[in-house]
Amino acid sequence: MRGVLAAVGILAAPAAIVVSPARADSDAGPPRVSMTCDHVDGPGRVRCEVEARVSPGESIMWGDVVILRTPPFVGALRGRIGPHEATVREPEVWRWALALVARARGAGDVDARVRLVVCRDKTCAPIEVDLVGHVVAGE
Repeated sequence: MRGVLAAVGILAAPAAIVVSPARADSDAGPPRVSMTCDHVDGPGRVRCEVEARVSPGESIMWGDVVILRTPPFVGALRGRIGPHEATVREPEVWRWALALVARARGAGDVDARVRLVVCRDKTCAPIEVDLVGHVVAGE
């Protein structure tokens, strides 16, 4: 069954968000990022999705996702999901699909970092936002 953000309140693979300091050159807030992962019945492939969304008037020009840490029962198939692997690349929203492998039953957090180049008018700045996704396999 597909995990849904905890804010919706349905069978969740919640994403806790840890945000880097806001940009000083803009009154817009930092990008909003989230990670959701499918709840799987046991060991095997776990599909996750990462989304980055910027404020109106801003646009994402480049972005990637870096997996920083997985729980002991999970392995990442790739440590970095690049800009060309984004499944959605709209000016205000980028989305990436990624896969993990659960080698055993368990529940734990995956730490990741979304790196973006965000532009407002003709000014662009690099931004990094750390986030945590929750993985559940067979629990």
